[in-house]
Amino acid sequence: MKIKRRKRVHAGVEASSLSDILFFLMLFFLMVSTLASQNALGLLLPESRTGKTMHQDILNVSINQNKEYYVEGKMITFQDYESILKQKSITSPTATIALRIDKSVSVEELVHAVDVINEYHLRCVIATAKKE
Repeated sequence: MKIKRRKRVHAGVEASSLSDILFFLMLFFLMVSTLASQNALGLLLPESRTGKTMHQDILNVSINQNKEYYVEGKMITFQDYESILKQKSITSPTATIALRIDKSVSVEELVHAVDVINEYHLRCVIATAKKE
């Protein structure tokens, strides 16, 4: 009596479809990471040709078109803004304040914000969008 041997089936994972899926996941995460930016408040910054990037102790202050103040993305009042800058001048006197002001906000509001910064002898830069 002759016994037939079964052919062994080799188990395997097809990698061609996995590479496509990984590529799409990578694209998705790259697109999402560019959306999570500092400009999440929707400010339209004025444009500048001579702007530079800064990498030091920075406190981000934003003022939107409704003259609402935000420090590091958290909405505050003008009085809170003054007290935060006073505290920052005590704890970190070399800090730089990065002002992000919507271009529709009046110059008078910019002067009010800068006056408080100057009162506590902090450095200030005004954030702009890169002019193309």
